[in-house]
Amino acid sequence: MNTDDRYKLLRSVGEECIQESELRNLIEKKPLIRCYDGFEPSGRMHIAQGIFKAVNVNKCTAAGCEFVFWVADWFALMNDKVGGELEKIRIVGRYLIEVWKAAGMDTDKVLFLWSSEEITSHADTYWRMVLDIGRQNTIARIKKCCTIMGKTEGTLTAAQVLYPLMQCCDIFFLKADICQLGLDQRKVNMLAREYCDLIGRKLKPVILSHHMLAGLRRGQAKMSKSDPDSAIFMEDTEEDVARKIRQAYCPRVKQSASAITDDGAPVATDDRNPVLDYFQCVVYARPGAVAAIDGTTYATYEDLEQAFVSDEVSEDALKSCLIDEVNALLAPVRQHFASNEEAHELLEAVKSYRKGGATLPLAETALPAAPEKPHACMWMPALLKVPLDVAEGMIKATEDFIAAHPGGTVTVVLPDWSAVASDEITGVEKDISAALQVNCALLKAYGLPNSVKIVTENEVILGNRNDFWVSVIGIARKNLLSHIEELYGGELRNAGQVIAALMRVATALMLSVSHVISTSLDGHINAFAREYTKERIECVQTLEGRIPALHRPGAAPAVLGADDVLYLDDNDMDIRRKIKKAYSAPNEEANPVISVAQHLLAQHGALNIERGEANGGNVSYNTPEALVADCGSGALHPADLKAAVLQLLLDRSAQARALLNGELKKNMTALRNAEKKMAKKR
Repeated sequence: MNTDDRYKLLRSVGEECIQESELRNLIEKKPLIRCYDGFEPSGRMHIAQGIFKAVNVNKCTAAGCEFVFWVADWFALMNDKVGGELEKIRIVGRYLIEVWKAAGMDTDKVLFLWSSEEITSHADTYWRMVLDIGRQNTIARIKKCCTIMGKTEGTLTAAQVLYPLMQCCDIFFLKADICQLGLDQRKVNMLAREYCDLIGRKLKPVILSHHMLAGLRRGQAKMSKSDPDSAIFMEDTEEDVARKIRQAYCPRVKQSASAITDDGAPVATDDRNPVLDYFQCVVYARPGAVAAIDGTTYATYEDLEQAFVSDEVSEDALKSCLIDEVNALLAPVRQHFASNEEAHELLEAVKSYRKGGATLPLAETALPAAPEKPHACMWMPALLKVPLDVAEGMIKATEDFIAAHPGGTVTVVLPDWSAVASDEITGVEKDISAALQVNCALLKAYGLPNSVKIVTENEVILGNRNDFWVSVIGIARKNLLSHIEELYGGELRNAGQVIAALMRVATALMLSVSHVISTSLDGHINAFAREYTKERIECVQTLEGRIPALHRPGAAPAVLGADDVLYLDDNDMDIRRKIKKAYSAPNEEANPVISVAQHLLAQHGALNIERGEANGGNVSYNTPEALVADCGSGALHPADLKAAVLQLLLDRSAQARALLNGELKKNMTALRNAEKKMAKKR
């Protein structure tokens, strides 16, 4: 088969191709082209998914392509199919594969891959890409894709945001050259092409979208599984086929290309003749197919349509021919499921899932057992610079938890993956990991108890690569997107923040915690874990404000200046400059420097002031009350107070930095470079 013939055969598969020049280029330059389609095991298979799909796959493989079927069991779980029970979803998936084999699909060049197995086996690669796709796209852009799940915006769950991000990732994960899905999947396929632009990838996947077969009733733009008489199903009896086609809408109107919406869905119209649609896409789609009616053989669909529209063929004769043709196509499928014991058992199992015509109730997701001993976790803030006040609050909360819960444990989680999803710092995992490692080491050096365990999300996820993401999907199914937006306090920066919120709850479940310690930087997001576990997980808030912003109280600027906040990683020069500029007027009982002094006094047991005899001589304050009183009366000058505060801060910083190893010092250099990159962006 030459290049032109291969192009013509492949192009015949799609009603729409984006872009035709790219398809031709693929055929000319790539020896083995990979096509992909994904399907949710969701119950019954209609004739478009069965016969029409088998015909299209055979065309692709005949043109020299390899075809990958993505058995999307995890996607069906997200979409609450088959009662949301993964084992039943997998049984349906096996049934659908048996249907295709029996329907004449040439499987020599077809690969069936199960999403749950492949994603779990390559979790590191797959999920990192999903997170990056989420990071690079706004929530508004992802909402546009949600029609692939048949959902409207007001009812969107978090799972219905996760779904298109994963579907977009599938294309690259499977190394697909051609997305050979239905027209209704156009938006998510376009998302993949747009992602190529975002990451600077020149070779984009070609979108070869097949026609959406019309429903059998009047005005049905496409078939519906919820309306059994709107379509022929692969398990239908001869009587079912005859009855449905006999009552099908069949106007004598010349057919034109279907109008489609921006989503790729066909527009309903009374001119669409589903009987002719079946002839064109099911009967004549097969190579060499003809149709014989009342002694006349019609070699092409166009000839048959013209004969019917011009009243040369009666409606009854047209339908009789279609009944015979469809039953002939379904006969091998019926035979296979009647004679093959394993296939028969699969069919019976699938039928049992919809007895009485009712949808299976959603399965309840069991929560992990409560830990035997109290166990708290808290998340290291994903920031280049962590405020010292927040760090001190984390240390104190940890100490208090351990003291209040004998035998209890605390884990600090470094959110190296979810911070990428949320586009924190630079959004680059290397920079994020460097920041988390440095700030965590400084936190330990500043007094985080040695008993505290440090884990990265990477370790939690890859140590539980199946259970973690099944948990994420379960959490996502049960929570509306609008609720997650509320937890973040309003509009989201990107779609990745939705995944980050789900990951936080899943991490708490994987670690089997009883408590979550929250800083002010966490906002309300940790309440998500408490809600999901029906308050089995308790939230503990850190006490902050003991090291306030260094500007004048009551005159806080809209945005804090670089020197208004003391940070965990401040060096000597930073500390000297900030304390020198800090607001501290004489004869005041409250100002930022006094607050810092009180905190240091409480930590060290005393605050020592060194000054000349002419200025009152050296003095040691052992209580905050005495310190505040002398500041208010003027007995302690602000300059002397600043000098004492500065020395203690410098001593603590020097002690902390002395504990850092060479690797962490390299990371600090990386952070400085990241800071410069961020400054350029601003």
